[in-house]
Amino acid sequence: MRFERAYIPYGGYWSTPFCRWQGSFSHLHALRFGAEVAVGALAERKIPPDVLDGLFLGWTVPQRHGFYGAPWVAGMIGAPGITGPIISQACATSGKTIAGAAMEIELGTHSAILALLCDRTSNSPHIYYPNPTAIGGVGEAEDWVWDNFGRDPFAKNSMVQTAENVARDAGITKEECDPQPNST
Repeated sequence: MRFERAYIPYGGYWSTPFCRWQGSFSHLHALRFGAEVAVGALAERKIPPDVLDGLFLGWTVPQRHGFYGAPWVAGMIGAPGITGPIISQACATSGKTIAGAAMEIELGTHSAILALLCDRTSNSPHIYYPNPTAIGGVGEAEDWVWDNFGRDPFAKNSMVQTAENVARDAGITKEECDPQPNST
């Protein structure tokens, strides 16, 4: 398929600062931080928020008040009249969010979508799922990131084990994966 309308203009993309697990951003609210970075990036590129007619929000780890998702983020960036879907697909969230936004542009339902991807795996929530039919009505609890990183419910193994399997099958060594010191 050849895209005729959907494109990201040069300089029309940006990324929030990235840090390591439990690093200096681990305490930040991902949606608020994503919105803050978007406000600055839009201003820096002289893109007024009112040109946006959609917002695709990609995130996988629940955050407080994340129930309001895209409309809340749209309000924080100064575009309270727009909204869009929340896309959450584990490690494919970024790709699916960009693909979804591109499809909407191609279909002509939107002309300018902000695809905002934000997550915080450090300090993820502990979730309780009620079960009124269980003995005593006791539900189940889940540590959102730890439990899911530790065991894929379909593959029945951890993400780390999957990475090890792929590396073994592809013949990739640990040394090839480790960051190399800057040679300049």
